[in-house]
Amino acid sequence: MPELRLLTDSQLRQVYRIHVKRDFPRSERRPFTSIRSLRRAGRYDTWGVFEGDALLAYAFLWRTAEGNCALLDYLAVCPEGRGQGLGTQALELLKARYGPACTLLAEAEAPEPGISPEEDRVRRRRLAFYQRAGFRLMTYQADIFHVRYAMLVWSESCVLDEETLQNTHRGLYQSQMPPVLFRRMIHIPAAHCGKKE
Repeated sequence: MPELRLLTDSQLRQVYRIHVKRDFPRSERRPFTSIRSLRRAGRYDTWGVFEGDALLAYAFLWRTAEGNCALLDYLAVCPEGRGQGLGTQALELLKARYGPACTLLAEAEAPEPGISPEEDRVRRRRLAFYQRAGFRLMTYQADIFHVRYAMLVWSESCVLDEETLQNTHRGLYQSQMPPVLFRRMIHIPAAHCGKKE
């Protein structure tokens, strides 16, 4: 039975070096030094989904200082386990761990004009995955380091209104970035956005 375990420092380094660098494009990768710094500050949870000693999946969550909201920064299943429902199991474990006391937000690349049909299918499939797991698509999108994201919230745990969630989402980035860089690279909500399917 898969279980959620916090990664040790050495496991985190290995997961980042082997998995995160393979699973996420450079434009979506948080520097390892940032992950380590946030983790040491108690604001970033780095989980592994394990069966015995075998890593099946991993999930990194960035929490607000108050702990009432967490952004699912990364979620990925190891290659040998893909297509077996492990992503859904990982989300269920996270929902059980964070419970109704902590609202979960997810950023998923948004379908948009100009992308290839194949990339459009991948993005729509990812959105559908979160929606099947009980996440609700919100009406705003985010433009973060030139990547457009649809925003989702785990609806069963959500006691915060959308404006508060948007401010909380923006506040996470604002708390960790120099003001000039934040203004240039973080747009929450993204300009000209609305709910897109």
